[in-house]
Amino acid sequence: MKRTIIASLALVGLLALGAAGCGQQSSPPPPPPPPPPPAAQAPAPAAPAPAADPGQPSLEVTQHLKQGMAYVSTAKNANSPAIFNENISNAINEFSNAIKKDPGYATAYSNRSVAYMMQKKYNLALDDLKKAKELKPNDPAVRYNMASCHSMMGNVDLAFVELDAALANGFNDYDSLRRDPDLANMRKHPDWRKTLEKYKVFIN
Repeated sequence: MKRTIIASLALVGLLALGAAGCGQQSSPPPPPPPPPPPAAQAPAPAAPAPAADPGQPSLEVTQHLKQGMAYVSTAKNANSPAIFNENISNAINEFSNAIKKDPGYATAYSNRSVAYMMQKKYNLALDDLKKAKELKPNDPAVRYNMASCHSMMGNVDLAFVELDAALANGFNDYDSLRRDPDLANMRKHPDWRKTLEKYKVFIN
């Protein structure tokens, strides 16, 4: 009787161990961890802005120049000294603003020199023209304006040097050569026709 009980207890123990072992083997493995979320892509760099052409003035400078030229035109047609003086002063301010924003722009100096010449401030005009010539020595308009300034100052020999350079660099405003009062001192000089004929310019 005792053997039976012991044998039965032993059998129960084996069944219990067998059931425990089976339970561990049959349990499913834990699920794998979820994959990490994809890293956010950095935004594409913005395209660089196109570089400004170093040889061209900015829009703001061009606007100052155009406004200054409009004032000069109004001054030329003024019917009173007050209107003339006001418009020439405004023109000089516009050209000066252009120079402040672009100190390397030869045309702004050359145009301001024209306004100074209209005020008969020839020394100031000549200073501007020297700067313009330094920046752009082969500009025919700059050299023509310098010829005009020297002519009005009575420096006729220097005026012909500048006129020669203007024609050599392609100056072709023959109407100005014919009518511009600033060149009156040159037209009376024997070198006038000789200089023009050198470049095959024939005007009445």
